[in-house]
Formats: sequence, structure tokens, C-alpha cells
Amino acid sequence: STNIGAPERCPKPVIAALEKYAFGVGWELALACDFRLAVRDTQVALPEITIGEIPGSGGSLRVLRMAGMTRAKDMVMLGRRLTASEAHQWGLITELVEDSAALQKAIDGYAAKLNALSPLALSTLKRVLNQGEDASREAGFELEGHAYEKLRDSEDYKEGAQAFFDKRKPNY
Repeated sequence: STNIGAPERCPKPVIAALEKYAFGVGWELALACDFRLAVRDTQVALPEITIGEIPGSGGSLRVLRMAGMTRAKDMVMLGRRLTASEAHQWGLITELVEDSAALQKAIDGYAAKLNALSPLALSTLKRVLNQGEDASREAGFELEGHAYEKLRDSEDYKEGAQAFFDKRKPNY
């Protein structure tokens, strides 16, 4: 289960590409990623309950945090398959596309946007969001404030601000 959480621990943004079926541990791995892009005919499920088991790599808790208690119980306690469209409406999938070619194009688009941003700011923000999800509101605000202050002194911030004033793209 520790390896399934690796995308969440990775300091860089991680994109999951989903086609056809993402069930069990495969869906748990996707849920640990930052972005989940799926072809419209994809189905997702945590069906472990149907064989007398439960998800063991964080899937049920990730669904709970992303989609809420009512939906988590509906999906995980029944082992129910969701269409990609339903999973998207629930906030479990970031973006839906029509086919494999569109999926590759979407992945390339996300990667290009992310690669144009400050790696330091992205890794800091990912950490703030992931840790802030479990923190109290006050602790979350404090975590964000400390991270903001640290970034103010970074080379990436200096370059980003200078590029903005120079009306050019930053070079991180």
C-alpha cells in the first residue's frame, strides 16, 4: 500500500491516464495522482467488498475525501462501478475525453502547462494541499502562509515576477 501512495508523495505533479477499466488497486493508484484524465467509456470501481475484502491502499478514504460520505458508501460499500461521467461529476476524475488520441493530447496539454510553471512553487503547493486536507482550517492557513513566505525569497519567484514585468514567459 505504501507504493500505491507514491504519486501522492512525489513532489512533482502526477497525471493518471485512464482507459477502459480502472478497478481495485489500479483505481487506488489513479486516486493517489494529482490529475485523472479518462476516456469517456472508462469505468472505475473499488469492488473488493464483493469478495469479502475492502480496499487496502487508501482508495476508500480518498473517495471519501474527494466525493463525500454518501457517495463513498454508495460506491465502496456496494462495490459499484461508476461510469467516467459519473466519476467526473463526483470530482473523482479531472477531465473526460472522447478517445485514446484525445487522451494523449490532453495529457500533453496538462504536461505542457505544468512544465511552464515553477517546479518549486508546484511542489510547495502540492504539499500544502495534501497536508492541508487533513489539517484544521487554522493549521492549513498557517501552513499555506509559511510556504508563501518561503517562496517569496526563491529564485523562481524572482524570475516569475521579473518575467511578468518584462512581459515574457518565465524561465524556471
